[in-house]
Amino acid sequence: MFNEMERESLRLRLEQLNDKEITLMQEIQKERDNIYSKLRELDGKDVESPTINKKLSLINLAGATAQKLKQTKYSNQQSLPTNNVSPLNSATQTLHRSKTSIQREEALKILNKQEEGIRGARLRTEIEKGTGMKIKNMTTFMVGLMKHHPEVKKPYRGQYAIQNEKSFE
Repeated sequence: MFNEMERESLRLRLEQLNDKEITLMQEIQKERDNIYSKLRELDGKDVESPTINKKLSLINLAGATAQKLKQTKYSNQQSLPTNNVSPLNSATQTLHRSKTSIQREEALKILNKQEEGIRGARLRTEIEKGTGMKIKNMTTFMVGLMKHHPEVKKPYRGQYAIQNEKSFE
């Protein structure tokens, strides 16, 4: 039992690391795109000097090479099954999402439909029916869901519901 709990906590930590890695890669990509756009602006301004043109053409060549390398890297990543969320587009995002994140999304959809909550066993069968993936340990799954989405509560034993915050206005 303890071994399974440790395994689950390690798996959750790996998912957290994957999420951090993705956000870091996105930030680096944004900075790289900003640098390339600044270089393109400088390309347009510095047309007078032939020595600058020579240097800028080398910069353009390096940029094109980096772009090709990035494209081949992404195409190689797409061919391998991973648990990472790809920042490319929504079509590839569904291919690279983790099993748990897909199940969590389905659980939130089901819980949003239920005004007074739903029994854990029924929620489990509906999630499994909606995603086509089995949930090994429903309690652990729901603890993780409640950690990621604090609006999901467990008002009674075996009962789960989404509690919306009430404003005092």
